[in-house]
Amino acid sequence: MASGLAGKVRRSTESDEFDLSGYDQARCNELAKACFGEPFPLKEMVRISFVVGGGKLVRQKYSDDLPKFMVNALGAIGFQEDNSATVEAGSAGKFKYHHDTNKNLKFVHVFPKIAEAPAPEQQADEGLAGPRVLKTPEELLLESEEADFTRFLQTHLVTYAQKRKALELLKQRIAVLEEIELKLSRLERLSDEEQQLFEGIGSEDLRQKVKQVNLELQAMVEANRLSSAEKSDCLEELESKMAQVQEEIAKAEAEGKAKKVQALAKPLEVLKSTHLQVKAADPVSLPPLKNGDKIRQLRQKLGELERLEKATKTKGHASIDELKRLGERPELEEAALELERRARGWLESDEVFEQRLEANLRVGRAAPRGAGGYNVVSGGAKPATAKAKSTGTRNAFGALG
Repeated sequence: MASGLAGKVRRSTESDEFDLSGYDQARCNELAKACFGEPFPLKEMVRISFVVGGGKLVRQKYSDDLPKFMVNALGAIGFQEDNSATVEAGSAGKFKYHHDTNKNLKFVHVFPKIAEAPAPEQQADEGLAGPRVLKTPEELLLESEEADFTRFLQTHLVTYAQKRKALELLKQRIAVLEEIELKLSRLERLSDEEQQLFEGIGSEDLRQKVKQVNLELQAMVEANRLSSAEKSDCLEELESKMAQVQEEIAKAEAEGKAKKVQALAKPLEVLKSTHLQVKAADPVSLPPLKNGDKIRQLRQKLGELERLEKATKTKGHASIDELKRLGERPELEEAALELERRARGWLESDEVFEQRLEANLRVGRAAPRGAGGYNVVSGGAKPATAKAKSTGTRNAFGALG
């Protein structure tokens, strides 16, 4: 019996609901292990909902202990209870109990571990016997080939801050690979992790990516596409670099190295010129959220429900219609969180994302085109492109990189 239901659960490609009437602890244990013992071969998270109880019309179908049976079974296979779990990758391996007063049913919602199944030809080429765990944005940026990396830069890393984080990520990996190469030169044994890194994308390929990101950063500065916080960070970096170059010039002058002083004078002028340009530029707004209208509508509805809940607590009772409306709250919260998860950019900081969420709630419509900042396009924000003959910031970004 459990194996038949487990098969249906395992074949789920989207969120679905299953009934556990008549199940005891042993059957729940068998079901949980059969359903969730291995990751689901999916690209995106789903919610598997099990009906474990309900109101008086269906109560006789379920044991009073059924919610506990299912919770115990999931805990036995390593799943964790989390009332904030939702349909997002971060909730993999979690579950939560929920009494839906609107449907008058009790559920245990499970968020399975997921893995992307490679195509058969990919399995043959790579010798993969099972599903491949989904890669993080960091892994994709580090391991991608040139064409994919370029696409990621333009569609997923739309702000200056995101590109700066990508640059730091690349440089950190280069440093790790250089240390691995040094160990090999000393005939030292590599760990399994080091061996895997050594066999992946090489340091030369990563250096090419560093150059590409530096050009993207240069283009954004030349196009005056920095937010207020990004502008401050950029100015701070430039000032730090200018101080370093000035210190090197002073040292070279003290040592009587005229050629070195002359060689350092030009990059210092470029840094100063770039600093003046960035300082004079007006900051742009942060890019709008993908599906911002839908997120705003959901958050407004949730705000109304929060006020309704407070009102019913104040008066001490709620009508059937009010209870029905309040019963919609968990689903609305889940939908809002999922849309917000999808709206978040790669390598985007919590602080910046919160600012974009707050800005989205404040506006009634998207900013008009041509007003500066970012426009919503299919792949994210409109990418900046470097001017064909501009040379003002090129060496400055080479120095910063």
